[in-house]
Amino acid sequence: MNYKVKSAITVSVLIAFMLSVGIMINNFESEITGAAIAPVCECSEDADCDDDDRCTEDICLYPESCEASLCVHDKIESCTQ
Repeated sequence: MNYKVKSAITVSVLIAFMLSVGIMINNFESEITGAAIAPVCECSEDADCDDDDRCTEDICLYPESCEASLCVHDKIESCTQ
């Protein structure tokens, strides 16, 4: 066998291996490692976003969706510390 055929076989085997690993990870998710994947919730209400800065309005966006929740700290223009 010449080097081009060997190279093509090697590349094909590597691609097949990578695809099989990707399919296994997709199908088994956290069962492969035994780790539970918990959703990251930034906030569920405005009080969760309190940054102890009285010159910001602390708002929890999308509190109904754990994964989409986001804290926003809007500056209050008229505030002086």
